[in-house]
Amino acid sequence: MSLHASIVRRILHPLTLWKRGETRQLSYEREFERTQYASPEELREIQTRRLHLLVKHAFASCAFYRERFAQAGVSPEAIRTLEDLRALPILEKTTIQERIADMVAEGWPSRDLIKNQTGGSTGTPVPFFLSRDRKSSRAAATLRHNRWAGWGIGDRAAVIWGAPRDRPSDSLKSRLRGTLLREPLWLDTAGLTEATMEHFRDSLASHRPRIIQAYARSAVVFARWLEATGKSVHQPHSIVTSAEVLEDEDRLLLERVFGCSVFNRYGCREVSVVASECAAHSGLHVMAEGLYLEIETPNGPAKPGESGSILVTDLLNHAMPLIRYRIGDVGSWATGNCPCGRHLPRLERVGGRVTDFLVGAGGKLVSGVFLATYVVAQRPSLGQVQIHQNRFDRVVYKLRPGLAFDPLIDGLYLDNATREYLGEGISAEVEIVEDFPRLPSGKFLFSRSTVSPKWLSHPAGQPVV
Repeated sequence: MSLHASIVRRILHPLTLWKRGETRQLSYEREFERTQYASPEELREIQTRRLHLLVKHAFASCAFYRERFAQAGVSPEAIRTLEDLRALPILEKTTIQERIADMVAEGWPSRDLIKNQTGGSTGTPVPFFLSRDRKSSRAAATLRHNRWAGWGIGDRAAVIWGAPRDRPSDSLKSRLRGTLLREPLWLDTAGLTEATMEHFRDSLASHRPRIIQAYARSAVVFARWLEATGKSVHQPHSIVTSAEVLEDEDRLLLERVFGCSVFNRYGCREVSVVASECAAHSGLHVMAEGLYLEIETPNGPAKPGESGSILVTDLLNHAMPLIRYRIGDVGSWATGNCPCGRHLPRLERVGGRVTDFLVGAGGKLVSGVFLATYVVAQRPSLGQVQIHQNRFDRVVYKLRPGLAFDPLIDGLYLDNATREYLGEGISAEVEIVEDFPRLPSGKFLFSRSTVSPKWLSHPAGQPVV
């Protein structure tokens, strides 16, 4: 560990949390560091204890959950075990959109409510609230899972990301703080061009990060360009991929181009880190101390290796409880024990969101995640959306409309947004559908483009802009 990293880790990090009034994070950091090696029995006891507190609180403080319990014909006291939670119905994204006011805990201090919203990469943007305490536990969980990839507080890192709202402020004060605390180098993937790829390569060479964290698809596009052009790149200790599904061939490409291990991570904005790979790369360990996961099939709970819909209960967010929330992804449980010695439950695989890059004017690539966040999520009336592009000059938005949808107004909004982010000459077309079929893997296809810019290596037979 360098002297600077040691100072950040032992002095500046705790001092910053104290100044923000978030020292509770340090307690969570210590807890999660210890409990990752707890026995299955202790982990289950932690989950059960936190579940009891959650359901009692939800019933007492949320009109929505009082209705849920009444409709299910059960009381909070009837939820004695984790399996008893199945007595309650599944919470859908559309329900949160419609009932969010009744889901926030009554009397919760407004100053302690942090508002957030999903990016909509599952096609349905969802608003939600969390408390400052939950913010602290989420941050502590992220730091623990970072350490599994060899990423410690104070280490140099680079983030290849496509959500500008996550980017730190560009003010002088923020830049100085970022330099002092070794905050990650930010590489924005909202729009990718060959010049962007060159900038990424030069920035990584100058910054020399130990860790690269990236949207899976963004990292893959960058790696494809590097391999196609034969250009070298800084080799980090490891790469952490997130936000999108990491396919096996993508992992091999990244490991080949960057010469390091790839650590896959599964998370979402609603609950932060859900599960991550450890150094054994034998499935993804669930953040079980703060979350309870179920995998549901039409015939009930999934057996190990059987795919089903992922349901998550956030055990630590009392500001707005999420109980049996269908996150929109498909997964399966791993079998056996992990060689790393941790007994946290493991997901064998996750097959959920798929977001491709769309091709804009001049061959610029615009990420599906960016469009989900800054186009779809800003317009609840659009409902659930899929974006398709099979011609460079046209984008088709397939919609299952939400409340207050107006074909004229919403169609004009999509047309303007398409030209704003993809460029002039790219038209938008709206198609209303009844439902969206998933891929055989269970993934939800948010955006898909079958065209590719000239500057990027492309499969034989694929149209080129």
